[in-house]
Amino acid sequence: MRGYHKQVVLGLKFLLSRGLPLVLVSAATAGIFLLKTPNSAKQAFAPGARDPNATIGQYEGKSEAEIQAELDKVVQEGMFNISINPDIRMTSGRAEAELRVENIPANHHLMSVTLSRDDTGEVLYASGLIEPGYHIQAVPLETVLPGGSYTATALFTAYDLETEQPAGQAAARVRITVAK
Repeated sequence: MRGYHKQVVLGLKFLLSRGLPLVLVSAATAGIFLLKTPNSAKQAFAPGARDPNATIGQYEGKSEAEIQAELDKVVQEGMFNISINPDIRMTSGRAEAELRVENIPANHHLMSVTLSRDDTGEVLYASGLIEPGYHIQAVPLETVLPGGSYTATALFTAYDLETEQPAGQAAARVRITVAK
């Protein structure tokens, strides 16, 4: 047992005489590195704080074509295309109305549509949310219309795909003709 204690004591003496100075030198080097590191790399910014390293404009070396392509992409993502049958013909007031509402695949929004009579404001149809790439072909109206011709407005509402919060609206005038 005595030989084992001697080895441990010798190991500790070696560590204290050679290892401790090495640890101290390493710690001092790390401290100097941290002192020389810019403040922006050492600390996180408060929410909403502006980064002082940011400069205005596009990064250097970007061509006019690359800048234009980015701007075109932003405009395209913000566009909202609407599609509905402008001349809806029904064989009777109880028949389905062929609306042909489409949320085209290129849209970057969910959408809903509300169809209202222009003369009375009465809602004839209100859809749920429609995903891009989906359509509604024909639906029964909420009100039975007597024979005749009616003007109506289709109000399209765009919704953010992730939050489903309203993002904008567009409207289209349509004519509904019901056979007598």
